[in-house]
Amino acid sequence: MVPVIKKILFATDLSENSRYAFYYAASLATAHRAAIVMLHIMETSLSSMEQQLANLFGKEKWELMQEGHKTTARDIIIAKRKDYDIVRRALASFSDFTGENNGNDAFETNEIIVKEGNIVEEILNAAADTHCDMIVMGSHKALLGRTSVGKVAKSILQQTKIPVLIVPPPDSGSK
Repeated sequence: MVPVIKKILFATDLSENSRYAFYYAASLATAHRAAIVMLHIMETSLSSMEQQLANLFGKEKWELMQEGHKTTARDIIIAKRKDYDIVRRALASFSDFTGENNGNDAFETNEIIVKEGNIVEEILNAAADTHCDMIVMGSHKALLGRTSVGKVAKSILQQTKIPVLIVPPPDSGSK
């Protein structure tokens, strides 16, 4: 039986590989006529360096800087919505090229969430709160150039009850 996918949670750290992973989320959303929920988490635990910066700038200024980061992250995600139209047109062209026409290939992307907190907990909470059927996220290159499934991805895989697609970074020649 083919699973029903109505809503996909796309967790992004706003990196270049997240952009690459988005194409997989868009492709799945188009194929299943599913909606995409965009999610970016800003980790709230202060490292010793961040604590020193907060002390240096003062609590109020540090909070303003953090709020600015949150706004910037949201603006970046919203700007990526322009990419959705490009992806949608490209996927529609692909189906025209292959002769497969499924009617309306569009997908919804009206939910953009920027949160603060523990990254794993917030991803799992967002998936549950928005009733997502799948999580899509990118992985990163390890120190030796191999793909690494990091601590966040491993924790998500261990704790979720829905499918997770972890997209490795593209080869440098395939962007």
